[in-house]
Amino acid sequence: MANERCTKEGCYAPKDFCLELAGPLHEQCQFFAVTGATEPSAKTSKKLAASIPWTGEWLRPKQLEILTHRGTPRIIGLVGSSGAGKTTYLAMLYSLLFNGRRIENWDFAGSYTLNGWELQAKTLQVQDDGTVRNPDATPSDNDFYSLYHLALRHDGFLHDIFFADSSGEVFSKWANNVNDPAAENARWIYDNAHAFLFFVDCEAIIGQRGRARRDIVQVAEQVKSSLRGRPVVILWSKADLAKNMRENIVDAIKRNLSEIFPGAISLEISNYSKSDSDQLCHINNINVAETVLNLLANPKRLRIAPASIQADDFFLLYRGNYDSK
Repeated sequence: MANERCTKEGCYAPKDFCLELAGPLHEQCQFFAVTGATEPSAKTSKKLAASIPWTGEWLRPKQLEILTHRGTPRIIGLVGSSGAGKTTYLAMLYSLLFNGRRIENWDFAGSYTLNGWELQAKTLQVQDDGTVRNPDATPSDNDFYSLYHLALRHDGFLHDIFFADSSGEVFSKWANNVNDPAAENARWIYDNAHAFLFFVDCEAIIGQRGRARRDIVQVAEQVKSSLRGRPVVILWSKADLAKNMRENIVDAIKRNLSEIFPGAISLEISNYSKSDSDQLCHINNINVAETVLNLLANPKRLRIAPASIQADDFFLLYRGNYDSK
């Protein structure tokens, strides 16, 4: 009988999780060996390498299992129309963190998708004329998922956070028809996210006015439909252009969103920096992450009204010390 063992120091697979792949995936690990067994062919080795789930790039839903052994990951869904700045926000967030900005009370502890973060951040470049080149649009392919991972420490605990990004075109299809076959990845994000970043595109409001308002409200209404108390943070993206928006349209959109998401926090963000500590760019982009993470870490308490007991029995009527708390 072949003897199964791992050649990596400190790893005890298959009796324990694979140390290299951070999960029960020892048979796919390059350090795992079956002593006495025949060597795999080149074709088998190539297939084995392709099946390893952790490449450093963004993950897909089925690959989340590499983290579930240490807790339940929290998923933040990015929602908005095409070109609203969802992917660009992720690129800017990583760029700020990479250059030393911190999310207050949340310490970076690693990432399984550093290559994915890097790929987006590299495309976020300042041109010679001072404008910013944004990342390419997220593919609208129905099978395309991009989950960006951050491991963060907060109050002594490790939290695995995923930012779930998808094409704005897919969300528009989902808003029109939640059962649209071409909106599967938008449905997955909506069904599995623990919180949402809802993007409002200031540039689209300038160019499309009433049409942009209708699109924003339509997506917002669909987000509200089965929200179940999950927090929503409203982001006015490309807010450096906000002065060019028509005031009556902005007021109408704000009124609509306040009715759809009562009490939701709104923030203005931009990827265009006027100075080294620009409020919209350097400060608010970090504040967005801090705000949504704090909402996830401190969920709202449920207010349950006590049942009114109608009885003459003193035992049933007794409240003790709890009644005064």
